Amino acid sequence: MLSTFDRNDSPQVTYLPHRHCFAVWRNSDKQPLPTETTPIELAVPAEDGTITVRTVYAWLVQAHSTELGSALDSAGSVDHSSSARGWLAILDHVEELRDGRAVPTSLRDALPPVAHAVPNAGGSSMLTAHGAVDALFASLRMQDRLIDSASTFTPRPYQLHGASWVPTVKEIGGGGILADEMGLGKTLQAIAHMIVGGRRGEGNYLVVCPTSLISNWRREIEKFSAGELVVNVYRGPSRTLEQCSDHGSVTVTGYPTLRTEADLLSEISWNTVFFDEAHVMKNSRTKIARAARQLKATTRIALTGTPVENRMDELWALVDLTNPGLLGTRARFTRRFSAPIEHGGSATALAQLSHSIAPVVLRRTKAEVATDLPAKQHIDVLCPITSEQARLYNSAVEEAFDTGFGTSRGRGTAVLALLTSLKLICNHPGLVDGDLSRLPDRSGKLDRLTEIVEELAESSQTALVFTQYRRTGEMLADHLARITRAPIPFFHGGLDLDKRDKMVDEFQNSDASPVMVLSLRAAGYGLNLTRASTVIHYDRWWNPAVEAQATDRVHRIGQKSRVTVMALTTEGTIEEHISALHTRKKAIAGLTEGNNEMALAARPCVKPCR
Repeated sequence: MLSTFDRNDSPQVTYLPHRHCFAVWRNSDKQPLPTETTPIELAVPAEDGTITVRTVYAWLVQAHSTELGSALDSAGSVDHSSSARGWLAILDHVEELRDGRAVPTSLRDALPPVAHAVPNAGGSSMLTAHGAVDALFASLRMQDRLIDSASTFTPRPYQLHGASWVPTVKEIGGGGILADEMGLGKTLQAIAHMIVGGRRGEGNYLVVCPTSLISNWRREIEKFSAGELVVNVYRGPSRTLEQCSDHGSVTVTGYPTLRTEADLLSEISWNTVFFDEAHVMKNSRTKIARAARQLKATTRIALTGTPVENRMDELWALVDLTNPGLLGTRARFTRRFSAPIEHGGSATALAQLSHSIAPVVLRRTKAEVATDLPAKQHIDVLCPITSEQARLYNSAVEEAFDTGFGTSRGRGTAVLALLTSLKLICNHPGLVDGDLSRLPDRSGKLDRLTEIVEELAESSQTALVFTQYRRTGEMLADHLARITRAPIPFFHGGLDLDKRDKMVDEFQNSDASPVMVLSLRAAGYGLNLTRASTVIHYDRWWNPAVEAQATDRVHRIGQKSRVTVMALTTEGTIEEHISALHTRKKAIAGLTEGNNEMALAARPCVKPCR
């Protein structure tokens, strides 16, 4: 029988690979630790061999022998526990030789279960001692190689693990999904992998991303690799692939170019292909998704903070791109996983899915690995509807039902037109009747936004305002400029890349504008706007993941202030239905998170609305 805990109350030490740090904790509360602690979940083997997931409060310590030893001394450890002794011995050995393979089997096997008691996503098994030692060494080796390079950045510990995880998936079907929550630095983890691989002469790299992010990728690679990686932007009339096969070369291109030039790009053998914002390929039948499958690469890595937005089948599409055949055919995946989980609430199917994808999907949340990030508060703001809005709203609905929605071919277009009209009325009546000469006192939502912005301006706080409509954005920018007496930029898809970059740089690095208005789709990913501390969603998008992506332009690494997120909803309208829809879709997305029980508890909301 395996004993998890020592009989005395000496501090226990558990290595946490996803965070690349040690958790120092006690089995009882009799002698508290001398510092602030963090709640973590550990897998505790019982006498009958079953695994119980338990929350403990731990001191998170850097993965270094000196740091760990100092922490144990501060915790009053006189007689070290077997887990502490085991990890100190392994750290001394690895730090002296820097060769994880040289760690004797006897040292690995001497680690008690508590030393590697990290549960899998379903809580059905735990990390092995050998797996924990391998993960520790991989992250330490990645750290050493980055120090030896000309790289100008120091990754966070969890980013070291992410960068060192990428090579491991090559042995399991050739790819994986780095699905860290938005704002945790997936781009930097990819660049760290390329820097180390380039120095070792491992080959060439391809980055495929939304067009608006090409410049950002180029800048980040050049900045953080300090010239060790040669960037080729494959876009525009002068694009060329002449040197893209050289070791240490990184070709950056957009999804539109991949779609039209898949044959050319697939003639080259790439070492690693990174698909940024990979959720754009959640439908495996699109031209872009088919083009991505044509590419020849040793390793394919999908980068996305939202592996599931609406349906479980979206997860299948991404896994089948990076690891073809791992989850079987789409039809088999639906029978085995999607239907039982989404509609039957099957904990067994969810546990089986978690086990199947665990080696090829790495996901960390901010709450898990970025505990120093300021809190994020969500506020639903219910706005009254004015008499003018109510009149136009009811008139639009009555007219649509009186005239009908046409034949089956045109019905979808008619319904979409009605929904758009209703949402614009919620934003402001003038967007529908064309009278924008007077804005105040006609839209409850605009009046509430005005109050919020004025309050923020009085306390010198900065905000982002997101909208899905360009006409709404133009109206808001003009209106907010008048009330703040400051220039209010409007970031939208009609701007060229140079203007977008300049607008973001000026907002982020100057105090000229207290507010920035942004198109939800154009600015929903890839931007760093941490100068703002308030996010306001002026109108509601059907998918909560899209709003979350926009929110995380602010709530990300580098943010120093508490973030407030406000969603404005017009009372008694379709926007309240959209708000309820968000709850259902968030439950579906939650099924890919570690807390499966909470996701299944929301199962009644997961079923389609009738």
